[in-house]
Amino acid sequence: MEFAITDAGCEPNRAETSSGLVTFKVENKGAAGVTELEVIKDKRILGEVENVADGLNAHFSLTLQPGEYELYCPNGTTQERGTLTVTGDQVASDDDEAARKAIAAYKTYVLAQAALLEPRTKAFTNAIRAGDTAKAKKLFPTSREPYERIEPVAESFGDLDPQIDARAGDVPASTWTGYHRLEKMLWVDKATAAEMKPFADKLDTDVAKLVSNVKTANYQTAQIANGAKSLMDEIGASKVTGEEDRYSHTDLYDFKANVDGAKAVFKSLRPILEKRAPTLAVTITNSFSEMDDAMEPFRSGAGWVTYTKVDAADRRGLSRSVDALALPLSNMAAIVAQ
Repeated sequence: MEFAITDAGCEPNRAETSSGLVTFKVENKGAAGVTELEVIKDKRILGEVENVADGLNAHFSLTLQPGEYELYCPNGTTQERGTLTVTGDQVASDDDEAARKAIAAYKTYVLAQAALLEPRTKAFTNAIRAGDTAKAKKLFPTSREPYERIEPVAESFGDLDPQIDARAGDVPASTWTGYHRLEKMLWVDKATAAEMKPFADKLDTDVAKLVSNVKTANYQTAQIANGAKSLMDEIGASKVTGEEDRYSHTDLYDFKANVDGAKAVFKSLRPILEKRAPTLAVTITNSFSEMDDAMEPFRSGAGWVTYTKVDAADRRGLSRSVDALALPLSNMAAIVAQ
């Protein structure tokens, strides 16, 4: 299916297709404030493309059953929300042993990361409440790593992602909460423990909700594969540029966590790819190795250098490695969902 992103929103904003594997091809045709298209069912994002700037295009694939789905292009003026009607019969989705094993492997990974996320976040927020600014700053980047590894899953739960991970300008200032609000309060505002406590408490609550939701989440192979590509898009859109952790400059922690999350997706799907597209499996394996090699010079002990120490030439080099990995990853979904 082909869609355009415009200033109005999703075009068309009412569409129909048959059940089964559907590939969404999305092109931005002149929109400045609209860069995303989501497919939603029962308040959960099943698939999406983000950061599709004017003139660019992107795609993702999903196996869809008959029913009504919501199309959402945030910030559209008149066609922000639309409807996708899927007709036909119920279709088999991931109905083979290889697919079930891949989904189970990825779900195990997500649950493990969620199990890390809650205590790491609590250690970070406890330091804030105790007024230990130095400790809070030290824990900030590592507290976020599990989140960044499973960010596509977190994003699928609607409002939880912006509540936990929105940057300044992503949401109205009056509703801005989460990691980056606390990041600014720590590094820029020099806020007191009392000033930060309400935001620390809310972050704990939102992370607990996310962890609870993750425990009952279901997946499909195409959806998992889309997530790997979206993680690389996240790096290209906000990590390479230094926008993500703009106050602490700890972007490389997020960068590596996104790569690790994409690698976990590939690891779970690799047995399927090796049978159906062995050349692609080799290409992705080599691209991950090249990505790891590109990051290695920026290690500092058990962590990473601050992003202010990564000059423009090195940032361009990292960006090229991200693009080289994102391209083959974008081909996984249509293959594993066959």
